[in-house]
Amino acid sequence: MLTGIKQYSWILTLWVGCWPGLVRAQPPTPNRLTLTQALELAQTNYPSLRSKLANIRAAEADQQGVHQSFLPQAGVQAQLLNATSNQVRGAYVSNGGLLLPISGVRTDDFSGKSAWTSGTSLVIDWEAITFGRRQVRRNQAQLMIQQAQADFEGEVFTHQVKVCDAYLLALNAQKSVALQTVNLERAQALQTIIRASTEGGLRPGIDSAVANTEVARARLQVLESQQIAQQQVLRLTELVGQPNPVVQLDSLGFYDQLPVLAITPTTGSLHPQLRAFQKGLDLSQANLDGLKAATLPSISLLGSLQGRGSGIGKSPQADGTFSIDPTLGAGLPLRSFNYIVGLTAIWRPSDLLRTKYALTAQRERINALQQQYNQQTLALKTADQNATLQLELAQLRAQQAPLQLDAARQAYGQAQARYESGLDNILTLTQATALLNRAEVDQALTTNSVWRALLLRAATAGDLGSFLQQLPR
Repeated sequence: MLTGIKQYSWILTLWVGCWPGLVRAQPPTPNRLTLTQALELAQTNYPSLRSKLANIRAAEADQQGVHQSFLPQAGVQAQLLNATSNQVRGAYVSNGGLLLPISGVRTDDFSGKSAWTSGTSLVIDWEAITFGRRQVRRNQAQLMIQQAQADFEGEVFTHQVKVCDAYLLALNAQKSVALQTVNLERAQALQTIIRASTEGGLRPGIDSAVANTEVARARLQVLESQQIAQQQVLRLTELVGQPNPVVQLDSLGFYDQLPVLAITPTTGSLHPQLRAFQKGLDLSQANLDGLKAATLPSISLLGSLQGRGSGIGKSPQADGTFSIDPTLGAGLPLRSFNYIVGLTAIWRPSDLLRTKYALTAQRERINALQQQYNQQTLALKTADQNATLQLELAQLRAQQAPLQLDAARQAYGQAQARYESGLDNILTLTQATALLNRAEVDQALTTNSVWRALLLRAATAGDLGSFLQQLPR
């Protein structure tokens, strides 16, 4: 039994493409399921893959938002207020800021009368010169998309390997059911012959008891193999996204041929797991550049058009006071207009001190990601060496299993002939039957192990093409 695939499954990732299919309607699980169908259903149904795809769409939306932020920002404000007009010269501090006057400074005496005032303004602000900060933000947005895509591809890769391995395990379990069923039929046939012989007095009664025991044992083996098969199929269909323990696998052709073993899959590109780490490093470096750019000044173009109306008279009366009309119609029309056009430059030298520590922290984060990348590379190399050993071992076992099966068949045939001729007892025949059953199971296991070893080898290389191309047609 191949065990290495479980130990390293967390680092085995597979990208088989077709990710837009994840948004299609979910098809029902067929009654007979091939490996190709299982892979397609998993791509369509599995929640973690849908989650990663949603992350890609979110990153793309964030990129559009970044692009929109580079455009001139326009704002419109309108206000209608009813307030007193008392005001004095000088600044007034409220909540830590300057309180701007709502009207001009009065030149006459104070008055508690109120009047309506209105105001409308249009402001356009565009950060025209950013000294490279705009391009840094573009790079960050693009790298966020690439990282999300690499993360998605890695998740698909990992999940496809899990589906392939679960399919092979479930297939082996269903093959075991078929073999144990054949063994039960063999035991029942012998039971029928022995029962007739013992009833005719040709065989001792103990032979019938032993035959009954073997039939009961064979039934137990069938039931046990059925239980294991249902568990394995349930695990497979869970990975497919539609749990169903009664699905039949339609790829027993795996046992009719062995794959070509002398294959070293190469793609000429990074392993999907390493690509995800590499994109994370690139994004961290872009974030470092963003921190550096944040300390640079910015120059903005500013334009504003303002209008204002008030119920307070425009000029003093003969007695030096201003007339106040408290009606809404007096304060609503705009009667005074202003515009502003200019440049604003902002630079905060104090950010240099604050950013100094932020840069140090970001460099350490990059270093931590680099070490994780190195660790992942080391793990992949170890897994690749283990996969090579597993493949070689599976090949050796595949060469010996047919010899064992042929010898077991010969032993069973000889034991059956000797028993029928009265030259041997029932115990020798049952032992030969057990050996034959074990050899049949071992033959199936070794064939399945070769396929699983090839899966492991292809997965550690980051390319399952060498495995998928050899699937039984």
